[in-house]
Amino acid sequence: MIAMETASLGQRPELTVAFDIGGTFTDVIFVAPDGRVFTRKLLSHLGTIGSRISELAAEIDGEARRSFRHATTTCSNALLENKVASTGMLTTKGFRDVLEMRSQRRPSIHDVGWERPAPLIPRRLVHELAERVLADGTVESPVDDDEIRGLLKGPLAEVEAIAVCLINSPANPEHERRVAALIERERPDLRFSVSGIEFPEVGEYERMSTTAVNASLMPVVDRYLTRLEGQIGASGSGLRIMQSQGGLMDSQVARTQPVQMIESGPAAGVLAAARIAANSDLGRVLAFDMGGTTAKASAILDARPMERPQVEVGAGASLGSRFFGGAGHVVRTPSVDLVEVGAGGGSIAWIDSAGALRVGPEGAGAEPGPACYGNGGTQPTVTDANVVLGYLSASAIADGSVPMNRELAERAIESVATPLGLSVTEAAHGIVQIANTTMIRALRAVSVEKGQDPRGFTMVAYGGAGPVHAVQLAEELGVRTVYIPPFPGIFSAVGLLLAEYRHDAVMSLAAPVDTLEPETFAERFVKLQKRLSEILEAEGVDPADAEFDRHVDLKYRDSEERLAVACPPPDDRLGTMLTETFSDAYLAKFHYVPDAPLDVVGLRMRATAAVGRGGSEILSSSTRARPTARGAGLVRARTSDRSKASSRSTF
Repeated sequence: MIAMETASLGQRPELTVAFDIGGTFTDVIFVAPDGRVFTRKLLSHLGTIGSRISELAAEIDGEARRSFRHATTTCSNALLENKVASTGMLTTKGFRDVLEMRSQRRPSIHDVGWERPAPLIPRRLVHELAERVLADGTVESPVDDDEIRGLLKGPLAEVEAIAVCLINSPANPEHERRVAALIERERPDLRFSVSGIEFPEVGEYERMSTTAVNASLMPVVDRYLTRLEGQIGASGSGLRIMQSQGGLMDSQVARTQPVQMIESGPAAGVLAAARIAANSDLGRVLAFDMGGTTAKASAILDARPMERPQVEVGAGASLGSRFFGGAGHVVRTPSVDLVEVGAGGGSIAWIDSAGALRVGPEGAGAEPGPACYGNGGTQPTVTDANVVLGYLSASAIADGSVPMNRELAERAIESVATPLGLSVTEAAHGIVQIANTTMIRALRAVSVEKGQDPRGFTMVAYGGAGPVHAVQLAEELGVRTVYIPPFPGIFSAVGLLLAEYRHDAVMSLAAPVDTLEPETFAERFVKLQKRLSEILEAEGVDPADAEFDRHVDLKYRDSEERLAVACPPPDDRLGTMLTETFSDAYLAKFHYVPDAPLDVVGLRMRATAAVGRGGSEILSSSTRARPTARGAGLVRARTSDRSKASSRSTF
């Protein structure tokens, strides 16, 4: 039977299922047609997880129409493990090596042993076309159809996808449209991504890298969603996918825009933490999510998650790449600004060649999982250490669905304790402290390294292991309040219930601010709104029910730092208002304002629309004792049933 019945949200016309498939656990929330809420935490056995969710849905209400909301790590895993589809690229003559050269940045200028990762598309599959469009959009050399046919039947005959990225396509995408039409006619089996239509921003490498990532993920995501929809019985718009920026999209849109779902899972949790911040009137929040494979941190200011316009993914991207870049593949799409580190409950402890105890980034996953799960795992993990120290119940977790074996946990920890001359308790304490140190780096990266004092923040801790480590991390950072929300172990699934449809569109525009013509400016936003309205209509959403927010990308001349600011009304004061708004935003972020002309570099629009009824109401003790660690020793500590205790702890 379903593990927990906890709340009522009023009548619903359908059974809503929100599920987040992580590396170790899958978090699921069912909202029945009569308003009852059920939760479940399942091990992520990818071959059967969809069927298991479908079985549980039928157990609740086998007759109800089902609506699914899903967060996944499929895209990020494919990039990290380099398991993307075989992909080719068509570009303009002279630009074959853009992916090789990247942006000429590196994450550490002092690391002489650092090796630049290989490009996502190997050079042998990048082919040049003789066409050419100039920077003002005029055509210098037309597209040669026979040239493209020859490439599709010859060097690119075996690829699964193609990225089309021609020079100056943001100024005039007609050549890319023609190439796309030829591909569709000559090779209907191929998936393809077109840069000037899908990612029309100035910046040749960023645009090419984003297009390459999108194309290489399209076959991967199509196979994944087709299998999942078959398992859960979803069809049409029955499955909606969480995007990196915290919005939902239809699964059919996800098949053409997989690059938008790279940070799908973490974004859902941050969205729910932002709702907690709004409901509890918390001005500044550190969202801390510790799952089975990784730990994530994000800052929330004034109940709004911080966003970034681009990320680096895969190929060893790290904390250092946040400042210097060059560690991974650039993706120029909006994303929740978060830092992820390889320190989850399933992270494996090991001894390096120098005899030092290390933790992660390799994890035990769902199969076999930590030793204490009793599924055949023998390597010591952070979860095993928490069981030994008494931080986790030795009886069961996940509402009793995952039994825990303390003896197996102690045996696993002993494998590193004995070589180090430590007791099992001391080794377990060391494992937890090392994991905490790694997670502190992530929390500092989104606070201290952003110019924010963490002592003024509230920490919202969630994920299967987040609340276990939260207080120790808060003490280290000087954070005085830790908030453990309802449903902390399945909090990302809660975020899925809170999400809305969201789509973003961009348009390049290079012009000095003082030369802007309000009427032309307004016309460009009309085009962006038309593009977004077409996407919403394809998802069955009336554009009249959506909100459209307009922003302008600006930068000081000869500077690389661009910021997006809200667009004022397009009237005679447009240039002055943009200058003042941008100056204030630049000062707040960099603490100075350069004496330089201001240029517009792009326009962007965001469309949001409600998806049915949200789950805000979801966020609206018996005691016992067991041995619990205090440092590297054990003390007697009282524990309380979470459902009968306060969710907030201040010290």
